[in-house]
Formats: sequence, C-alpha cells, structure tokens
Amino acid sequence: MFVSTKSSSSESSIKNHNHQFKNFKDWVNFFQDQQISTAVKTEQAEHYLSDLIQQVDVVGMKWLDQPAYVEQHFLEQHHQTCALFQSYLERRKQQQGREYFPTVAHAFEFLAKVAPVKLVDGSWLYSSVQNWNRLENKDLIYIYLEELGMGHTRANHVTMYQELLNHYELNSYAEQLDVSYYEQAAVQLALAYAPPEYLPLVIGFNLGYEQLPLHLLITNYELAELAIDPHYFNVHITIDNAHNGHAHKSLQAYLDHYALAEDPAQYLDLIKKGYVLNDIGKSSTEIITQLNPEQLALKVFQNKALIGQYIHNQKCQFSGKNINEWLSDPAQIADFLKVMLEKGWIVKDAAVEQSRFWKIIDDPDGKMFGVFNATEKQIIKDWIQGATLAARLSTGSKSQLNHQTESVLNRIDQQQIHQLKNRLNRCAAAEQKIDLLIPYVAPHMHHQEVGLWATRQLCQLLFPFQTQAMTYC
Repeated sequence: MFVSTKSSSSESSIKNHNHQFKNFKDWVNFFQDQQISTAVKTEQAEHYLSDLIQQVDVVGMKWLDQPAYVEQHFLEQHHQTCALFQSYLERRKQQQGREYFPTVAHAFEFLAKVAPVKLVDGSWLYSSVQNWNRLENKDLIYIYLEELGMGHTRANHVTMYQELLNHYELNSYAEQLDVSYYEQAAVQLALAYAPPEYLPLVIGFNLGYEQLPLHLLITNYELAELAIDPHYFNVHITIDNAHNGHAHKSLQAYLDHYALAEDPAQYLDLIKKGYVLNDIGKSSTEIITQLNPEQLALKVFQNKALIGQYIHNQKCQFSGKNINEWLSDPAQIADFLKVMLEKGWIVKDAAVEQSRFWKIIDDPDGKMFGVFNATEKQIIKDWIQGATLAARLSTGSKSQLNHQTESVLNRIDQQQIHQLKNRLNRCAAAEQKIDLLIPYVAPHMHHQEVGLWATRQLCQLLFPFQTQAMTYC
C-alpha cells in the first residue's frame, strides 16, 4: 500500500532532548502520560519529527506533487485493491486455505501484536483540533472525532479494540511485546502533538492511512471465518470509504490546505514525508508474514512455568529431571516440550484427544484442569493439531462480542465529570467551552469516562447536526 522508506528509524537516532528515551515504548509512554503538559509533549514531538523526516525517502512520491491528479490515483489504487480482494475470494471459493490466519492462534497472535498501534488509533489527528477555528481543518477534526466514536464507548476505536483484547484475554501477550512493535505508535503520537508548522505532515500521514488496504479486507474476512469478532476491522472498511468517509475527507483536507498554502512546494514536501511515515515500524502485513504459533505456544508454557516450577511433586520424571526442575528455567521449556513429544505425552498434527497432556488440562477430572485459560488452551490446541485440523472457535464462544451500552460510572468518574460540567457551565462563550474541552479529547484521555463525556460535548459544539444523527441504543 505504501512506498517504503529508505530505512526504518533507529532508536539511537532519535535525540533525547532533556528526556531519557531508551526505546519506542518509552516514547509512547511519554506521550500518553497525563502528568506531562501538552507544551512539553509538543516540544518533544517537534524534535522527534524533525529527526525522523530527515531519514525518510520520498522517491516515487512525485504523484503527490500534482493535487489535481491525486484523486484519480487513489481511485485507481482502490480499484486495484478491490480486484486483488476479488481474486482472493475466488481462490477461497476454489477451496484454498486461509492466507493470513490458518488457525485461531495465528489470529490471536496478530491481534496482540498490532495492539500498540490500535490502542492509539486516530491519535495523529489530535494536533488538528488545537486549531479548531480554521475552516480548512474541519474534515480532519471530524475524522478525529469519529475515531473517538463521537464520545460513545461502543464506537470509540480505542475502547473497541481494548474490548477485543479483553474478550479474548490477549492483554498479557500485548504487554510482553518487544519494543519494536511500538515504533509506529510512537510516530502517530508524535504527530498528535505536532506543532502547527508540521500540520502538513499530519495531513500527508492521514492521506495515506485512510486509504483502503488489502490486508484489512482479508483480515476482516478471515477473522469472521474463524468466529473471531471482526467488528473493529469491519468498521474501518465502512467508515473509511472513499465516497464520503475518511478516505474522501482526508483527500479534501489535503486539497483545502494546498489551496491556502503560502509555500506550495514546502507544503507538498511535508505531505510526501508525512505520507511515507505510514511505513515506519512493523506493518500489519509484515506482522502477518511473521506469525509463529509455535513460538506463541512456547510463550504460554514459559509464562505458566513461572508458577508451575514450585507445585509439582518429585515422582514424575522426564529424561532424568522432575517437572519442577524442567520448569525452573525458561530456556529449558522448548527442550521439555520436545521430551513430551518424544515420550508421547503430546502427539503433534493429530486430534488433541490423542494427547495425554491435553486430557489432563482439558478434562474436568484432569489433574491440571483450570491451569490454562480458554485462550491458552486454544493456542496449545492449534499448536498440537496444526493448520490441517484447525477449526473456528466453538459457537459457545460467540464471534460477536456483547457490545455493551454506555458503562455505569463509578464514583471517581462521576466526580470528574461533575467537576468538568461545572467548569463548562461557567464558560460564557462557545469558544471558551471548546478550549476547555480540547485537553480531555487527547490520545491519553479520550477513552476514559471523562474524556468520552467531553468528546460528546465537543461534538455538539462543533458538529451539532452530525451529533444528533448518531444514536446508540
């Protein structure tokens, strides 16, 4: 989908500028820290982005120098993507297997590994909200507020993805990811606090991000096929549509700002650099090609060994070691699994019922029943059976999450909203209200209860008609 940059930004190349950042996750935590002021974040974002754009390669992006032809370029790209998807569907009709997620475990691994980016979804457009009174920013702001679900929990993209992680118990896997998975999230958050002169970077990034990628269509299709709730991904197909959705609005914002640019050449240069920032870090496609359910299963056993190493008796031994000894060192777990295979406790590429180990963890009367949760058992099951015997989740697990109505507020949430409401009521003019609400729709805040409430108020002030049209029963 995107033109590759010459090289991914290295952590060592990003200057610290008075803050200590050891890796990309540190940058994400910095931008998401509500104790740090917007001014400080903006200062650091400027340093981060200025360093970053010196590294990007915009060769092959000359088509963006001709705004009149950009819409046609995207239309052709859209048709090409749809044609590739139709070819994919034709292959599937011919009984060819899934191309992204052969098993549920593959899909679980994917959902965990894209989490750092999904949990800052839309964040880059926060910088446009700071200049809400500029008419040419209206499309960017509207996209941002839609990413925030117009303040409704069920439609806020971050809460939607967090609900997905919670439902399938994938949070722990996302939290254990290597810091390299946070690189693109750091870029998006830096754009969220970009200074005004870097707004073209944001517009360029948004222009690329909102186009329909093939991987989104296939991901949505295969998740549904595995009975994993695809709602989050389906929303991005519908809401980003090129007719009147985010793809269209991102193009309109690009054209509106170009028409007003004091230096069109400089504007287009930043647009191109912003566009290729989409390619920084691990892409969804790259993550998909590197999925390894065997390593994921190993991680499950290693995590469980942290506790299991202390509770087994000394009677059962494998290759001269008792189970506690095998589990005492995470580096031994892979060898222990090999021994389990050799001894016939686990029978690979066969129905799990043939494995003695599976029986003791799955049977209610088994000695290890309850040790592994449903997600862990699914990962182990797919590792044992392999792709040939893979099946969708059972109907009892439900492919569709029970998308709840607005949550019941706890005392702290009620107090925060009450205080903000009182401050809002003391504002005499709409402009004052908007300025008061803006910090509450920041990337670290908008998915919290007070942020959701603030988003609803901001939507009513900026887009009253569109707000009235949205109903969540």
